[in-house]
Amino acid sequence: MSRHPLRQVLPELALRPRTVGFAVALGTAALFASTALGALSAWLIARAAEMPPVLDLTLAIVGVRALGLSRAGLRYAHRLVAHDVAFHGVARLRARLVDALARGPLTRVLGLKRGDLVARLGGDVDAVGEAVIRALVPMAIAVGVGVGSVALLAFFLPAAAGALAVSLAIAGGLAPWMSARALALLEQTSSATRSHQLATALELLEGAAEWKVSGQAPVLLGALREDDLCLERLSARAARWTAAATFLMHGAWSASVGAALVLGFAALGRGALSQVELCVVVLVPLGAFEALQSMPAALTQLLRSTEAARRLLPFLETPEAEPTAAASPALTSAAHLRAEGLACGWPERSAAVSGIDLTVRRGTSLALTGPSGSGKTTLLLGLAGHLPPKAGAVKLGEVSLAEVSEQRRVELLHYSAEDAHLFDTTLRENLRVVRATLTDDEAVAALRKAGLGEWYARQPQGLDTPLGRGGEAISGGERRRVLLARAWLSEAPWLLLDEPTEHLDSRTAARVMRDLDGMKAHGRGLVVVTHDADVARALDSVHALAPRDSEA
Repeated sequence: MSRHPLRQVLPELALRPRTVGFAVALGTAALFASTALGALSAWLIARAAEMPPVLDLTLAIVGVRALGLSRAGLRYAHRLVAHDVAFHGVARLRARLVDALARGPLTRVLGLKRGDLVARLGGDVDAVGEAVIRALVPMAIAVGVGVGSVALLAFFLPAAAGALAVSLAIAGGLAPWMSARALALLEQTSSATRSHQLATALELLEGAAEWKVSGQAPVLLGALREDDLCLERLSARAARWTAAATFLMHGAWSASVGAALVLGFAALGRGALSQVELCVVVLVPLGAFEALQSMPAALTQLLRSTEAARRLLPFLETPEAEPTAAASPALTSAAHLRAEGLACGWPERSAAVSGIDLTVRRGTSLALTGPSGSGKTTLLLGLAGHLPPKAGAVKLGEVSLAEVSEQRRVELLHYSAEDAHLFDTTLRENLRVVRATLTDDEAVAALRKAGLGEWYARQPQGLDTPLGRGGEAISGGERRRVLLARAWLSEAPWLLLDEPTEHLDSRTAARVMRDLDGMKAHGRGLVVVTHDADVARALDSVHALAPRDSEA
């Protein structure tokens, strides 16, 4: 990627330049009011010491009061505008990311841990939005106030303005760079640890009862403690750079005030400055450095936001144009699904299975069997077109799946994962996932075919029964049968099912297999992954995979 990651992601926030500019202007005006308040107060104190007529001070007194009130009002308005811009941008980016995940290729999310998904949708999106509030806008304000303060000081004493410019460059450039370097070290080494910690915490919370019963909860808690200790060590290492940067910044601040004092008294002795002007020359650097207080945090946030943007980019990239040449009606009537010398595996890993040659004809069924880790699920994903082949090809009729658009593949090949997601909504809406036009009668019929007729009859809310997050309101067997009902409702001519009878008692499993076998009469082809020998025998043919040394 040639462009900076944050520059590539920021357009997704759809920020309005005028509004951002208005936020910068308000922040700059607030700090100028603070600097002017200090300078005018110094002038007022020094001038009052000369005991002039009170009317000579009236305008300055009113000015001090006005600047004091406007400083608070401008700061409040600045924060309102800046946060409004950022929050609307974050909402747009999060919606864009969800849309990209939903519409993009499935390889983007296959194998993605839930903790990683939460981190991308939550913390990373927020970090990009915070680049506006905590980095870009404060940096623009600091530059504006710094330039204005140097120009103001140059009007009274050019030498002091030069010293202030050098001090501002050190405090606003070198010191924040050191802080950013500290965070760079921390981010590069801690990102994987944080993701692992979040994934472990979610796993522990969602399966608390099971982990406690199995006695494995202390193991997960120990892993969380190890992650905490690792992050603590990394933070301590980065803190050394941060401490040096803080020392350098305050040293530059002190040096600029000291230089203003020395040069100012020298100019006073030469008669180039009055006593009142000397107070202004000394106090302007104090106001100028107020804007730089946020610079280390701004550069730190900029780096954190950049790393977050880098993690988001793979999910936001526009996929290559979908192929259209193979979207012909002939695919719907393809007589067979065939693998020819197929090797497939997860992206950036070696092939889990290779040399696969098999054919499933319409109206027939095939069982994929083999020990755990032999690559059955990986092969099923490859046959469904969700994992691109590393070698060989998968064909529908004479057309390679690689030439078929993803939308068309989903219409032709219904893949039901072993752990397919159930949404935290009603039974009806969970079934509508595969058919938006689903009627209640069709839904009930599918539930009965999946062996849920008696269970459904006991539900007082019927199709409005809530299933809970991930289907936690129903048992494992009932969850499995809801997924089977989805398969019944799919209009795809090919069904690829991963362990469809898992968690079912033998009687229900036999009935489900009879119903699945009946689907062949409608010209549908079935590919079923199973560990159950009885299920495999009930199908027309079996393709057994050899064991592997590591899990696919």
